[in-house]
Amino acid sequence: MRFALPRRWQRTRYAPPPRKSEEREIGMGMESEEESEDEGEGGEEVVSGRGRNGIMGVLWVVLSVVGTLGGRRMLRGGFGYPFYFTFLLQLAAYIIVAITVLLVRAKDFRGARRKEDEKYTWGETFIFLARTLVSSAFAGPATLCAVKALMLYDNLPVLAMFPILTYACDSLLFRLAYVCYLLPRGQTISFWRFPRVILVLFGGVLVVYQDYRLDQEALLYALSSFGLFSLSKLFSRIGPKIESRREEPWESFLLVYLLAGIIPLIMSGFATAKLENMVMAGSIAQSWSITYRLFNLGPPVALLAIFGSSINAAYPFISEEHIGGALEEPSEPAREAVTNTLHSGFWILTIGVLSQEYNFIDWLQVIAFTLIYVVCVGPKHIGYYPPRVLNLILRLFRRRPLPIHAKPWQFPFFLATTTLVFAVLISTNVVHWVDTIAYDRSVATFHTPPSPNLDQIYRPPKVRSFEVVIAHSAGDPIQAITALTSMVQYHGYLNFLQPTINLYSQDAIFNTSTAITDLESLKGPFTGQLNITPLPNTGGPTAALLHHILYSWDWLPVQTLFLSTSSITANPPILSQMIQHINQYFTPMGFPLPDALPKTGFLALGPLEPCSCTSCIDSLGWEDSFHLLASMFGAANKDAKTCETVLLTYGNNFFASAARLRGLDKDVYQLLYDALMKRDTKNSWAHAKEKLPTMKEGERRDSGGRWGQGGVYEREDSLEAPWLGKTVERLWGVLLQCSEGRIAWGCAGFGKGRLGGVREDCGCSE
Repeated sequence: MRFALPRRWQRTRYAPPPRKSEEREIGMGMESEEESEDEGEGGEEVVSGRGRNGIMGVLWVVLSVVGTLGGRRMLRGGFGYPFYFTFLLQLAAYIIVAITVLLVRAKDFRGARRKEDEKYTWGETFIFLARTLVSSAFAGPATLCAVKALMLYDNLPVLAMFPILTYACDSLLFRLAYVCYLLPRGQTISFWRFPRVILVLFGGVLVVYQDYRLDQEALLYALSSFGLFSLSKLFSRIGPKIESRREEPWESFLLVYLLAGIIPLIMSGFATAKLENMVMAGSIAQSWSITYRLFNLGPPVALLAIFGSSINAAYPFISEEHIGGALEEPSEPAREAVTNTLHSGFWILTIGVLSQEYNFIDWLQVIAFTLIYVVCVGPKHIGYYPPRVLNLILRLFRRRPLPIHAKPWQFPFFLATTTLVFAVLISTNVVHWVDTIAYDRSVATFHTPPSPNLDQIYRPPKVRSFEVVIAHSAGDPIQAITALTSMVQYHGYLNFLQPTINLYSQDAIFNTSTAITDLESLKGPFTGQLNITPLPNTGGPTAALLHHILYSWDWLPVQTLFLSTSSITANPPILSQMIQHINQYFTPMGFPLPDALPKTGFLALGPLEPCSCTSCIDSLGWEDSFHLLASMFGAANKDAKTCETVLLTYGNNFFASAARLRGLDKDVYQLLYDALMKRDTKNSWAHAKEKLPTMKEGERRDSGGRWGQGGVYEREDSLEAPWLGKTVERLWGVLLQCSEGRIAWGCAGFGKGRLGGVREDCGCSE
């Protein structure tokens, strides 16, 4: 966030150079192009050291990068409470600033009194207070949206390119406000620099369009944060201009922060109380060690206290003398603001991909980001990069740096050459770093054998055979069965294969009703064969699927589609997502011979999530308390010596081929099935208390979270709904040897298509 301060109180301000007599104000012409943004670097010699603004800019970049990455690691690593996280940051920063002010005031309690001509009038004081409070009222929700987007947005490299859009919003809003006479008159404006704003907007649209993991909700939060930050700046400047009457002390910024920080703190606390589980979030926060808090919360708190800036945001900059914002202002502080914002995004992109991020970036996205950098920073500034890099190397070897002169670096030939080389090097190295180095490093942790262990000897009774297996759980409506049969009938791929549907019902009421004999009404529009098999209400839907695999072991079809009514009962929109996913990534068996062409061996019809084999806790709070990930990975991949990372599946909805189903020993299926079906719970390892998840300190069933309503452990472990079934549900990709790193990176997501992608992106072919 950025608060309204008198000009002398601001950390970054624009002091306009003396204008020539022929330069005109807005409405009378354009600015002179001689007022170059690189003024000061075209002289005979440039000072190689950094001033105070440069040092503060570097500090902001460091805190922004470390704070953003730390915040994302926390929010996507089991602490899914972005509003509570924001509340902690704002509360800690507010306390630090308050203590600092108290210490300063205690040292100099009276301070220097203002003279009569230095005092503000009551009207000026009221305007200042109103600006500050209204501005902070927009900065509060802007910070909440920024942190929420940081948690939700899947593609971190793309998200890191977005904050520069804040300055584009500044330009549009400030120009509109000036036209509407909301801003003071007599400010300069640049018409010939406005194409920069258009370029940034066009680059942002291109980056979003090429994002193969675009989440509309997360994008809306990100764009809302940029717009609200710009509105916060705008309202801090609406009304008459108030000049500072004297040189204000440095602690004046802290006093304004104490005033402006009240509303955002109240907003984040209210949002946490209304929209999140404060008890659960507080209990998790209490379990953090001091080192963990300092490393992950310290940088964003320092960023907020020192700069009044949020993570996942642009460098705080407001101009008092120019209309349009940092992208258009011809000053060194404005260019530093743009440069720092772009540098922060660059380092978040390059460092972030080394953590638990599985995202590709596209050439067009990198080219758009590089073009924005070159145009906004300017070739004249980039022209000094070679001597500055040389001086950096000399400092590393403790040599005296060389003075930097304009000649020959500012000659047109050197400017063009340096800019072109810089753009090519940045673009190619970023793409290679993310799409090759980081990708290879991440994929190596999955330890997938070169070729899966398939049953190549088995031949189905029918050369081209396809079946659909539906697990009907107790309590699920009959309409769920009809919806799945209708999907099979109306889907072109599935109907062409002329499937047989096998329905396994664990609903005792359904099994004893007349519906089981009224096949025509149950089938709905489906015209194929429907077989119904009643099962006891034990083991959940995973037991029904395991029963079919074991029972049909010797006559499994070429491909089988496994479905569960519990998925669409709990989340009806998932049915349309399944249809879209099948259209994008399913490859049916070839005609007339199924092995003549590649076909889908495994495809999960649900979300996928990478997780560690040793200590896996997924985003829903499920944990591998049975320690089956490593053992099942070893059983499915006998040549693999270690298990480090696997892909979890969700929903008990997937395609599987007979070769993959039989590639795993039948004893493994039997082991899991017996554990789910064993009614003697006292002697069953599936229900042993030492193997079940336990509540951590502060967790309660009435406090939400994974134990509360809608949580993964909402229902108690039982024969009808064993918690082991939730583990087996997540193991299908591991058991069927399709837990690969390339899927974690290449799959756009459940129900999403990828521009330029292939059908193997989300599954395994054979």
